[in-house]
Amino acid sequence: MNEAAPETTAPAVKDPPFPPARAAWYAVCLFGAVNILDNIDRGIFSMLIEPIKRDLLLSDFEVSLLGGIAFAFFFGLVGLPMSRFADTGNRRNILSFGIALWSLATAAGALAKSFGALFISRGLVGAGEAMKGPNAISMIADLVPRQKYPTAMAIYNYGIAVGAALALIIGGFLLAIYGGKTTSVLGLAMSDWQMVLLIVGLPGVLVAAVVFFSIREPARRGRERTYKPPVSEIFRFIWRERKFYFPFLIGAAFLQIEIYGLLNWRMPFYERTYGWGPEDVGPILGTMSLVITPFGLVLGAIIGEKMAVRYAGAMIILSIAGTAITLPLSMATLFMPTAQGAIVLTGINYIAMGIAAPAGTAALQTVTPNEYRGQVFAAYAFTISVVGTGLGFPTVAAFTDFVFQDEAALRYSMFWTAAIFGTVGFLSTLVCYAPYKARVQAIMDAEKELRPTS
Repeated sequence: MNEAAPETTAPAVKDPPFPPARAAWYAVCLFGAVNILDNIDRGIFSMLIEPIKRDLLLSDFEVSLLGGIAFAFFFGLVGLPMSRFADTGNRRNILSFGIALWSLATAAGALAKSFGALFISRGLVGAGEAMKGPNAISMIADLVPRQKYPTAMAIYNYGIAVGAALALIIGGFLLAIYGGKTTSVLGLAMSDWQMVLLIVGLPGVLVAAVVFFSIREPARRGRERTYKPPVSEIFRFIWRERKFYFPFLIGAAFLQIEIYGLLNWRMPFYERTYGWGPEDVGPILGTMSLVITPFGLVLGAIIGEKMAVRYAGAMIILSIAGTAITLPLSMATLFMPTAQGAIVLTGINYIAMGIAAPAGTAALQTVTPNEYRGQVFAAYAFTISVVGTGLGFPTVAAFTDFVFQDEAALRYSMFWTAAIFGTVGFLSTLVCYAPYKARVQAIMDAEKELRPTS
């Protein structure tokens, strides 16, 4: 019995020309700025854990539900359906709406007086942010050539690093100003953490307007079909390429549980272990990230572009190498005898994380046809934001509250989260290397056959 002919691995539809370089790179940089905003609004919550616990009388596990499950549930509820529009609709418009939604939801958290109200606020932040990734990533793939993905994704991921850093810096400074105080705003009494949410949330409405009015929806490229594929076809595609997608997504999920678990609890870690409050350590770590991370991202982009020319599996190799460095460093940081020592190891880790940061997303872009990218990336974003954030935050808290039953044991809770979930994630990434390399090689070979001979 003859086997069915394999489906094409290269574009079957003639691509439109790329937009002018200036417009393309402006849009990429703007998406990086959107990432800054996103990660300020998302990351600021970890700075506010202790003040929120104080005012709402919550345990570690209860506050982790606000920072993890609330965000993740609404992110998943909105993200997967909306990703369909990223493959078929106007991506710029969806992205603009999402930015406005999460920004207003962050600011609305300032009005929360109960667990339930803050749960809804953080959930709407997740719903808005679910519209960012599939649309921005899909547009980037239509703005720059595949060989430039590492650079584009380095810019995009630098926004993540800058946003996370500014969350620490801005949060630290604002807590130094408003910490322990009650402030009246339009006759409403607001606690310190409520003031922080109000101040960081409102500027996002302006960013949403800039995105809507200053960039154009790019023409779609790299399509294997001229029609809009049904959802069943996307599932068949993922199943056909499951040797790559399954371990890749599983690995991403487990690694994000480890990463988000440690990131979200690092402010309480410094406070409970070394007596350094968020107003002390936040600006230090944030400034270090702003200064150090760009070196890692630039180095990662340079290495990625050079390796991509010679090795079909380059992006996964970078991801594997990055995890092999960052995971042990993260675990060692937890047991440094002084806060200064922990900060030094964190700085070294910023470089390694920057080198590997663009690799995973660039890998996904490389092997996924255009008409599937929004929805496939939504599955990737689901593993990062729903599984990672949703489980990372409460996993550490569950160890603290239910296993060790001691808030002072936070460092051990973080260690076991990293040891278990980080290791499984790393092993899963190793498994997806061979099928990824084979698919990229098939794409490269198909592209060579389509090139006109001189």
